[in-house]
Order: sequence, then structure tokens, then C-alpha cells
Amino acid sequence: MENLFEDYMAARCTIKHLKQTIDEFKSGERYLKLQKDYHCVAAGYIKEIKRLRNKVGELNARIISIRNMWSDDYYALYDESRAEIRQLQETIRRLEDKLWAKERETDEKITKLTMEYEDKLYQKDCVIAGLKNKLSHAQALLSQDGTNAGIPTSRTPCNKEKRIPNTREKTGKKKGGQPGHEKHVLDAPADGEITDTVIHGAGDEGFLCPACDGDHYIPTGESEVKYEYDVEISIKKIRHVFYYYKCLDCGTEFRSVYTPQLRGDVQYGPGLQALALSLTNTVNAAMNKTSMFLNGLTQGELSPCEGYVAKLQGRAARWLRQFREELKMVLITLRIVYWDDTVIMILTKRACFRFYGDERIAYYTAHAHKDMESLDDDNVLNLLTEDTKAMHDHNTVNYNSRYHFENIECNQHLQRDCQKNTDNTCHKWSSDLKELIGHTIKERNDAIAGGGNAFDQVYIDRFNEKVDKYLSDGWKENEADAQKYGAAWERTLLSRIEEYRRNYFLWVEDFSIPTTNNLSERGLRGVKSHMKISGQFESEAAADNHALIRTYIETCRRNGINEIMALQRLCSGNPYTVAEIFSESSP
Repeated sequence: MENLFEDYMAARCTIKHLKQTIDEFKSGERYLKLQKDYHCVAAGYIKEIKRLRNKVGELNARIISIRNMWSDDYYALYDESRAEIRQLQETIRRLEDKLWAKERETDEKITKLTMEYEDKLYQKDCVIAGLKNKLSHAQALLSQDGTNAGIPTSRTPCNKEKRIPNTREKTGKKKGGQPGHEKHVLDAPADGEITDTVIHGAGDEGFLCPACDGDHYIPTGESEVKYEYDVEISIKKIRHVFYYYKCLDCGTEFRSVYTPQLRGDVQYGPGLQALALSLTNTVNAAMNKTSMFLNGLTQGELSPCEGYVAKLQGRAARWLRQFREELKMVLITLRIVYWDDTVIMILTKRACFRFYGDERIAYYTAHAHKDMESLDDDNVLNLLTEDTKAMHDHNTVNYNSRYHFENIECNQHLQRDCQKNTDNTCHKWSSDLKELIGHTIKERNDAIAGGGNAFDQVYIDRFNEKVDKYLSDGWKENEADAQKYGAAWERTLLSRIEEYRRNYFLWVEDFSIPTTNNLSERGLRGVKSHMKISGQFESEAAADNHALIRTYIETCRRNGINEIMALQRLCSGNPYTVAEIFSESSP
């Protein structure tokens, strides 16, 4: 924005100078000065020519008088006068040539000044047009928010009202619980579930009669009961004993088998490890904060160091590599696959974090670069068949001829683009199209709630006719205002909608097709929070470790499995398998 302001101030100075020059032309100052110079020179020439012509007249009169004298010197005087006359006439001719040359020079200067004036006018118009475009660009940047661009509300400037996109219709009711709404309260535990009982009676210090402050009273036999749910952290210090045995057949001595988590003589158990992994990968706490939290939670008895938490990440990820491969085999059989990617930072460089999945599967990967090679490394899109539909945010790489799935485009992004075009160009077609999409989605949701599975053909035809009209209106508005800021981007938007029209609006014909890619965006929201809270990743391997653990946690959670229980099994060396997850969550 600072560069735009400097360009703006420089352009203002240029316009001021051009305006002064143009005002000089308009007022005639430049022409008057040129005419004054011309008249000064021409007046001198004209005065000299007049003097010489008078002298020629005198000489002619002298010749006439000589003719009347009839003296012997007649011929000599005559020749002398004629020679002087010829000399004067030659001088007059030269002066007239100079006068004509000065006149031509003045005409050329006037022509040149006129051209300069027109050029200055053109330059001024160009500078003003450029300045208007820069101003429009700056205004467009300042007006961007969650309604016309993929900008989180957290990036709203302090001096600007936060605009949270919300397609819900206002009901006019007050916020909060409505009259007649049933209040939700905690259920009291059963008698067998009570772990502690606290008696609040007359023995309490300072207990007096509230009416007379007396201290003589007896119980009535009645009581009032309140319940409280609370959590208490208890540290378990477990001794594991492994006995040795001797085979009576061959004499070999052996001991009972270690469980996978018992590698050293003393170590942290799966409960604490699960809590550390949850804090690091779900709560997005930095590793040193995870260590501090566990230290505080156990009142200083357990204080795993930051290095331990880092090693725990790598160890958990190694145990999950097979899980992710098995999950991919389920993922590629889905009818609809949502996918998206976002930017993360690895050692101050931009990298890529990617999501694939649906309501039950969350499959994450991380790469140092966002390119075709990383997509090939994921090997997900390559394996999708023509029976699969991929929902995305207009990733043109999806239209690669190597892929066989059908693409469907996110309409929420299209609505944002329409709003952005309306804000930048003030053209009506894009606001009309956005309104049509929003209204049609609402009617579709109402139809689905009523048990419907498709619009009738008349409704579909009417929708397509409106889209045709709005696109036609868009091209007309663009042609009428082709030089306006945002017009080039508008042409790109119109061309994109026409080219990918079926991919954008297939949901109108088939209610099973989603309208937005919000599921992918929600899936990636956690890693954006991780970047804000914990900062960058130290390596591509560390980013992929986070992706592996999040794949396991999110998939378990989406299928109704408690996160801590799932992580405890992981840290015990026995993570949930893909088959277990889907068998437990199946109806």
C-alpha cells in the first residue's frame, strides 16, 4: 500500500504540471508570447523595408531630375542611381524573404505548440486513467473480505467492520434461547456413580442463624442435594515385572515378552503420550508449551522435555504409515472425493499441505512444493476412476488428461468471485448470478428436507435460461466498459463460467452432488491454526509427520472414536486399523 501511495503522490505532481501547461495553452499565454516575439522581429523587418522603399523612391525622383538637367554627367549619374536602386531592391527582396521565413517559422511553431498541447492533453488523460486504475485497485484490495475473497475474518483490519459470511436468512427473533425452549442441564449421577460426598452442616465455622445470628440449633432431618462433575489428575507409577522361565524340554531360559511401549527401563506411559500428541496435533500447542502444560497438570512430577515430544511425533508417524496406505485404498473407492490444499511454511519457505476425503475420511499429506510432482507422489487423483466425482476450488490441474474422474466446482467460491466482480466493476450481471445461485441452493435444501431428490425439468430449464441471460448481459456490460478497472478479470470470469458451466451447476440436476467444497476447507483449518500458534515446520518430514497423525486422529473422530482412546492404542503399539474404524462406525 505504501508503494501505491507514493505512485499516487507522484501522479498528482505530474497531473499538476500538465494542468499548468494545458492552462497556458487554454489561456493563450504560450501563443501570445510567440506572437509577441514574431511581431518584434517582423516589425523591424517591415520598418527597414519601408525605409528602403522610401529611399528607392527618392532615387527614382533623382533620376527624373537628372534627365531634365541634360548635362554631360547625365549618363554617369544615371548609371550610379540605377545601380543603387538595384542594390536597394535586392536588400528589400532579402528582407522580404526573411520576413516570409519568420512567418513560416512562426506557423511551424504554432503547429508544434498545438501538437504539444494535444499531446499534453493525451498524457494527462493517460495519467488520470492510470491513477484511477491504481485507486480502483487499492480500493478493491481494501474492500476484500470473506464475502468476495477467501480471506479469513481474523485478517479484518482494526478500523473495518468484520463481515462474517452467512447465508442464513434472518428470522427477526432475538439472539439466544427462545420463549418455550427447553433448558438443557446436566443429569444427576446415579447413586452407584458417586465417588465423593461432602457434608455441609452445622459444624462449619461461623455457621449462625440467618435471622437472629444465634448459635443454638438442631437438625430437622431434611436436606438439599447438589451434584458436581469435576476432574482429578492422578499420576500412576506402574511396575512391570517380566518373569524368566526355563524350558523343561530343551533347557532354554527365556522371559515373558515385552510390550512394544516398554523399550527402556523407565518411560512415560501411553496415557501421557496420547495427551502430548493430542496437545501437539489437535490443540496445536507448540512442543515447549506441551511440555509446560504436562508439567503443570501433574504439579511438576512429570515434565517431558521438548525433544521427547518431537521424538514422539516421529515415532507415532512411523507406526501410522501402513494405516495411511490402507486408508487410501478406501478413499479411492468413494463416489465423491473432496480435496484442497493450502500454504504452510517449512524453514521460511512456502510449502503445501493437502486434504483428501469426505464426511468419514480425512487423508492429509505434506510436500515442500505445490506442483504436479507432489500430486503424483500422493497417488490419489491418479487412482480415481470415471465413477468418482472430485470436488475442488477450480484447480485447473484436475482437468489433466491423465485423470479420469469427473470434476465438480465449488459454488461458494463462484459466489465470492461474483461479489468481487460486482464490487470492482459495479456491473449488475454478477450480483444477479450470485443471487440466483444462493436462491437455487436454498430451494434445493428445502426440497431435500421435504424428501425430494431432484428438480423437475422445467425448473432446470428455467435456471439455465437465467444463467444464459446473465452471461449475455455480462459480456455486454464488459464491452461497454472495457477499459474500467477489473474488466480484464471480469472477462476471465465470464470465460471460465462458460467453459466449466456443467462442472459448476451439475448439482442443479443431481441433489447428491455437493454445492461447496467447505468440507475440505474445514479439514485444512486446523493446520492454518497450527501455523498461527506453533509457527513453521522444521522440515518436510516434520510436516508429513503432522499430516500422518492428523489423518489418524481426524478419521477416528469422524467415525465416532474417542481421540484420546485412539491415541492411547497408537502409543501402545496397537493403533486402530482401517477395517476396525469402519466396522465400529457402521450401522
